[in-house]
Amino acid sequence: MIRLSVMYPQTAGSSFDWNYYTTTHFELARKHLASKGLLRTEVDRGVAGFPPGAPAPYHAIGHLFFKNMDELSNALNTSAELIADQRNYFNGESVVQISEVVDMK
Repeated sequence: MIRLSVMYPQTAGSSFDWNYYTTTHFELARKHLASKGLLRTEVDRGVAGFPPGAPAPYHAIGHLFFKNMDELSNALNTSAELIADQRNYFNGESVVQISEVVDMK
């Protein structure tokens, strides 16, 4: 399984609109990506860093899961509107990582 993670750094002056992100943006993501192999989504909301009580380094981390790299690549080729939507909920520069999910059971 392949996971695309989009991290939204919590830096001086950055802002993040949770309501827009968890409703409008994720509806747009599902609309554009469901037919392209999107398996599921997850969102991490930053509450603290380390040690506990330190500020969280990220406002949020959004995760999109795909079966394989081909499906992810196909989805990314058709998601310009989704990528451009970021300006509606975050005023910083996001960080993207593509990972292979390793099951450690």
